[in-house]
Amino acid sequence: MGIKNLVKQVLTEKENARYGRLLAKKKITYGAWAAGQERANDGGLWPVGHVEGIQGAYGAKDGIKNRPEEDSGYRILCASRGAFGADLQSCIRDYFAAHPEVMLFYGDEDVCDGAGEKGAVSYEKRRLPWFKPEWSPDLLESFFYFGSVTIIRTELFEKTEALWGGAAPGEKSTDGGCRGNGQPFCLVEREGTEALLFYQAANLADYEKWMHLCVKLAVDQYGKENPVGHLRRILFHCDSPGEQEKFLHSTAFLEEGRKVLLREFRNLVNHSGYGAEDREAASGTKALDKERRPRVSVVIPSRDHPDILERCLKGCEVAADWEEPLSFEVVLVDNGSSGENKKRTEALIEKTDFQVTYLYQPQGFNFSRLCNLGAARAKGDILLFLNDDVELVSPGCMEYLAALAARPNTGAVGMKLYYPDSCRIQHAGITNLPMGPVHKLQFMEDGCSYYYGANRGRHNVLAVTAACLMVEKEKYLKAGGFAEELEVAFNDVDFCFRLHELGYRNVCANDIYAYHYESLSRGNDEAPEKQERLRQERSRLYHRHPGMENKDPYYSPCLNREGLDTGIRPAYLTAGNLVQKAGEASLISTETYRQDPCLMVRVEDCRDRVILGYGVILGDNNASYERTLLLGREPEGSGEIYAVRLSGQYRPDLEENMPDQENVALCGFWVEVKKGAVPEGKYRLGMAARNRVTGLKLVNWSSRCVHLEDIKQDEERESVRF
Repeated sequence: MGIKNLVKQVLTEKENARYGRLLAKKKITYGAWAAGQERANDGGLWPVGHVEGIQGAYGAKDGIKNRPEEDSGYRILCASRGAFGADLQSCIRDYFAAHPEVMLFYGDEDVCDGAGEKGAVSYEKRRLPWFKPEWSPDLLESFFYFGSVTIIRTELFEKTEALWGGAAPGEKSTDGGCRGNGQPFCLVEREGTEALLFYQAANLADYEKWMHLCVKLAVDQYGKENPVGHLRRILFHCDSPGEQEKFLHSTAFLEEGRKVLLREFRNLVNHSGYGAEDREAASGTKALDKERRPRVSVVIPSRDHPDILERCLKGCEVAADWEEPLSFEVVLVDNGSSGENKKRTEALIEKTDFQVTYLYQPQGFNFSRLCNLGAARAKGDILLFLNDDVELVSPGCMEYLAALAARPNTGAVGMKLYYPDSCRIQHAGITNLPMGPVHKLQFMEDGCSYYYGANRGRHNVLAVTAACLMVEKEKYLKAGGFAEELEVAFNDVDFCFRLHELGYRNVCANDIYAYHYESLSRGNDEAPEKQERLRQERSRLYHRHPGMENKDPYYSPCLNREGLDTGIRPAYLTAGNLVQKAGEASLISTETYRQDPCLMVRVEDCRDRVILGYGVILGDNNASYERTLLLGREPEGSGEIYAVRLSGQYRPDLEENMPDQENVALCGFWVEVKKGAVPEGKYRLGMAARNRVTGLKLVNWSSRCVHLEDIKQDEERESVRF
């Protein structure tokens, strides 16, 4: 080895060691994070600690004896082995006092091996926190996400017990099949507690049925004020991962519930005349077959894509065909196909076996207006808004979506979407984060289950994409349709926000899927002018819904909320990142730097003078590079480029998503450009990088710009992520 290579090797090893030390400082263990939250105790999250586990029983399964003399007013039901969190009694008492409308609630939980043993719970041993969403009835119908502990007011507990015991073995019930034949739990005692009634699940299958009956009673009798609550605190430490995992599977009882859902929808359609009114055919359409009156209207905006439209229409036929084919129509809204493509579209319509209304109205692209035009001509009682680049492939999925949408409390219903010819997720519901609406789990392979079943079953979500969105027409009209001031982006999110504000729950059915050939109709959003349009439309979205910014009841604040990491991870993983406050920036010349796409720069968010993203040097050791954030004065070519030296932020998603790249975990940046650091104006964002070993200098620019003159400085910005 020559002297030059030897020196390079020594310097590289030195850089790797330095990188390792910096990375170790950024990583925070779950136990350390939890301890910090307890010390802070500022109303943010939850105190934690050890309270002795469940000890001996008060009585046998068939009888409850030796009750405490005073009743606390609630019952504590536990379905796992382990230990309760600290201050359990005061947490329960305070939560019920603050939420008089809540009749039962559940909490978060984690794992601590050996937690059932006295003194076994410690911060160092704790792992696998399960941070749950707020009350999500659809998720409960997919798996028992309440998990290890549920607390129930005595009044509701006794009503459930009375109804549960009111059926003789084998007797048919009128409560949706919730009653069982066995005793689901037994009363147990815990040392050091007074006037508390604890129950341990004895039969998990019957326990699940009993809890569903309890929830049904709560919703039916107390449901106007949301009787099911979620306490965002760790209430239980399971003694092994298996004690959590047992809740994440569907059961025969839940599978039967899906059959009941479809059966009830068919009865609604067949016996009440739902969607079966005799309507006159509108001009320009085929005559309606009186035996196949539309119950679902599929609204498809399309222009100059007859080939992909043909695939979309065939998919509709597949989606409606099951044991009892669902009657549907298509309203095709064309905003200006060429003459040749218009003829091809008309020929395609002539070959269909179902009702198609073709609205040809040349105009500029406004997705909201096109959807509203189609809905106005729709004859069905349920609307399915469908992109022409979506292919429905699951037989019967249209009826399944319709059955969900027809429920009184349900708003919009979407489904899991894959990228074509793969099981790579494009959409599994929309999450509302500080940076705006995002698709969590996007680009993730669907071959495994992600954070506690996030890609499995049905989930209540704040929003679903209008690429495939079903809603009852009455609710669509009540929400005011799609906002036409949002021409391209966030119109579906705005619509779902309005349904949420009206009291409906939106649903994403991740137990079925379709293929989405994304954005064939309008290209991607990487160009600077499209990024500017997205920024403006996001601003309009939150101007229309000021109370919704940075809020999502179905995504815990204990989960990562920064950046475009599409994974779902606990926030403690990146809690070591602090916003880098740039008080001043220096002018820089990039003439000696080589512009090269191997320096991959992504700006994920830029709001309130805060810029967040990452920069990775592809094919090289990233530990050897120092990075500088560039702010190039617009218009391009003005000559002024300002530089902010970057300290590096920990990004576990880069480690996971770029396993073939070297030392990328600290390639993130999170910078606040303080007022006065650079002259006010519009800046294009980029990065310069210099290799400390070889001296190589690289530069590249992103497609994003930041408007520093539009944003007020927030001197009180928090230095921690949540």
